[in-house]
Amino acid sequence: MKGSESLIESLKTDNSSGDTKIIHKYNARLFTYFRSRIKGLDSYDDLVQEVFVSFFAAVKKGKIQDDEFIAPFIFGIARNIVYNYFYKKKKTENIAKKAESEHDPFINFSGEEILQNERLIVLVNKYIGKLKDVDRTILKEFYIRENTISEISVLLKKTKHYVSVRKERAIKKIKSEILRSEDIFK
Repeated sequence: MKGSESLIESLKTDNSSGDTKIIHKYNARLFTYFRSRIKGLDSYDDLVQEVFVSFFAAVKKGKIQDDEFIAPFIFGIARNIVYNYFYKKKKTENIAKKAESEHDPFINFSGEEILQNERLIVLVNKYIGKLKDVDRTILKEFYIRENTISEISVLLKKTKHYVSVRKERAIKKIKSEILRSEDIFK
């Protein structure tokens, strides 16, 4: 098929006539494809455009060599976009459901339990204040800023082992101090 080779070759060489032919040939078909599979979107144009962008990138990388495979390749991309759309939609819905089900963690606690928790928070802050600067920094970076041990080790210019050991020792020290403190449970 001489004509198909020239179409693929024209796509590889940035010839806009090849791009235009592909877009005109498949634009309406892709629009219909997405419209039949995904109901209720305001615009399907973004999905169609995503297909063409992916297709032209694949052609430039040499993933398609023959005109016979253009349609299956384009609709394979479209199928993957539909799958990804529903996967993301389901994931978003699950997150929304989880957020709705979240509630105040102290809602089922009695007044005494809430007071005990508040005392515990004050004690934890008191004992964190007594830690060495490096230990406070490690705990702050790990628990408040949610950095990994690797990220903290880079920040402090220490080994991961050093940071991990310091973190565990600081936590152990705080726990032992709290357990020694008798007024928390009164």
